[in-house]
Amino acid sequence: MSIAAAQAKQFYEQVVREGAIFTFTNDGSFLVYPIRGREVVPFWSSQARLDRVQRGHAKYRDYACEKISLESFIEKNLPDLAAENIAVGVNWSGSRLTGYDVTVEELVRNLEYWQKLKSAEPAG
Repeated sequence: MSIAAAQAKQFYEQVVREGAIFTFTNDGSFLVYPIRGREVVPFWSSQARLDRVQRGHAKYRDYACEKISLESFIEKNLPDLAAENIAVGVNWSGSRLTGYDVTVEELVRNLEYWQKLKSAEPAG
């Protein structure tokens, strides 16, 4: 499994388990990056991951870290991103902050899959 695949797997597992998603904002707006002909907004599965990015990448130290409930992200943010045809970066990592960029539709399908897995786990 590639590093990007492992980071994406961790993203979905952790976001579904914790019920929250994290990103950087600048004056209340998401950071949007032009990547290979499309716009992408990165999101991470924990505050610790944003802290790591800020420690390793000086340009991110001036940005605010925002925690968004998964419910709000799905109901409010994803429709806006889809309407603007903006992709989602998941758990970008490493010295070059790389990882998977997925469409909103792919993200929703993956979240639904992980939510079904979680609901099928035995209680306890």
